[in-house]
Amino acid sequence: MESIRKRWIIIIAAIFILALALSVSAEHPLIVHGEDLPQDYYSAVQSQAKGLYSSRIPLIPIFVSIDDLERDTVFYTIHYFPFGTVGMSYIQGDGYNIEKPLTRW
Repeated sequence: MESIRKRWIIIIAAIFILALALSVSAEHPLIVHGEDLPQDYYSAVQSQAKGLYSSRIPLIPIFVSIDDLERDTVFYTIHYFPFGTVGMSYIQGDGYNIEKPLTRW
C-alpha cells in the first residue's frame, strides 16, 4: 500500500514539474544561434515567439532557432511542444512574415 502511494506522489510531482517547465518555456522560449543577432532583432523575435501558437491549437514554444540574418531580415524557426515548427522572418520596418506554415517535425 505504501509503495503505491509513493508511486502516485512521484507521478504527481513529475507532472507538476513538467507543467511548470512548459509554462516557463511558453513565456521565455530558448533562442539558439542568436549570438550575432542585434539586440533589437533578438527582442522582436523573443516577443513574437512567446505564448501559445493559438487558442484553437495550444502548442507551446520550446525554442527558437535563428536560421539566417540577411541585411535587415532575420529568418528563424519556432519549435513547438508537442509537435510542429513554423518558419518565420522579421524585417525591422515591415514586421513579421510566415515563411513556412505550421508543419510536423
